[in-house]
Amino acid sequence: MAKIQCYNCKKVTPVVAPKYRCKFCNYPLNKYLEQPEKQPEEEVVIENIKQVEETPERSINDVFRVQQEQIDIKTILEKLKPDEKIEKSVTGQVIIKENKNPEKSGKIVAGWLVVHTEGKLPVTYELFEGKNVIGRPDGPHHVDIRVEDDEYVSRIHALIYINKDFLHRFSYRLADDGSLRGGHPSTNGTYINGITDRLPKDSSVFLRDADTVQVGTTKMVFKSTDVSDDHYSAANSVLNTEFTNTVAILKK
Repeated sequence: MAKIQCYNCKKVTPVVAPKYRCKFCNYPLNKYLEQPEKQPEEEVVIENIKQVEETPERSINDVFRVQQEQIDIKTILEKLKPDEKIEKSVTGQVIIKENKNPEKSGKIVAGWLVVHTEGKLPVTYELFEGKNVIGRPDGPHHVDIRVEDDEYVSRIHALIYINKDFLHRFSYRLADDGSLRGGHPSTNGTYINGITDRLPKDSSVFLRDADTVQVGTTKMVFKSTDVSDDHYSAANSVLNTEFTNTVAILKK
């Protein structure tokens, strides 16, 4: 049943076929029914016009976003090393640095290091139980954490020792003790969480989740398996955090 405002008495009245007259003053209203019936349609049209006006802006933003993502992915692909691969997660791209050490093959991942340095790719390294060597892989020596684009990183720079306790919980210990380079620590030092004092040769530090390890000018955030479920969550949690201060390295 349609209700409209009577053109004659100005009261809101129901109008019923076939008379289409005002209930209060009996004024014929059949010729005024067309406009009220079309009113909802006009409202829809207005809303559609608004949507059309807003759509180009949204579409342009979407295009810019997609284009930027394509540029970022293209740049990443151009910079990928032969032992790096890129995987797509729900929230973005995750770059994995493959560990080709046969001793690590088949072992359970015990943690991750995620590069979080301004202007560098967010490469994710897997850590395994035992000894994990950080260094520059430009010789016959073996390196687990292969930092290739930093001249301040020594060939054998630092180590992360990962062991299990009696409850099968992992512990993570970082050392720059020179045990694999004739007792000499790294040339430019290893730093924790932006502290300007380098890690002493005769001591080590136990890593906690979200600690930042700096070797050369490269900063890597440590993620443990107690907090992250896989390399996707590890990498994405790091990318959503602020950068730690970089310790200045004086070239020697």
